[in-house]
Amino acid sequence: MRFAHRRIAQVSRSCGGKLSRSEQEELVSEVVLQLVRGALARFQGDSMGELYGFVRTIADRCTWRAVRRHERERAAIAGLRNEERAGWVSIPPRPDAEAECVPQSPLDLKDQEYLRALLAAGSKAELARRAGVSRAAVTQRVKRICRRIDQLSSMDRIAHEVWMKHAARSTLAAEKRAV
Repeated sequence: MRFAHRRIAQVSRSCGGKLSRSEQEELVSEVVLQLVRGALARFQGDSMGELYGFVRTIADRCTWRAVRRHERERAAIAGLRNEERAGWVSIPPRPDAEAECVPQSPLDLKDQEYLRALLAAGSKAELARRAGVSRAAVTQRVKRICRRIDQLSSMDRIAHEVWMKHAARSTLAAEKRAV
């Protein structure tokens, strides 16, 4: 196993270090598995040198196969646009997506609407422009809301954080539908 590990590390370095340490360790386990599953039974040599050569051949084949696969994957990914790459990556569904319980925000309705308007605007400057007020006025109002949030109990703050995340997701979803 040590010999196979050294050989795989050596071949990996000679090809530019394209394999990570974890990939190299997986290859070592693959070589050992091949040896245990029957490759040693096919070995017909008489000396340790021949055994080392046999193990070296198996290790080299596994390593070069992994390096070529790695290069093919990189070439395939390099030829894709960002949108196509995003399709290759799976985003697991949230386990709570179907059973999401959105609590009521402990803030009053005016503050909730103001925070939603800020989310929709995307920045304080844009909200100030839309509302026809100064940016300083928007900043002051946001600071007052933040002070109110800081004064809430820990459970109310958690409820507000969940409400805020839900409001942000729903605002983004509404913007995507509008576009």
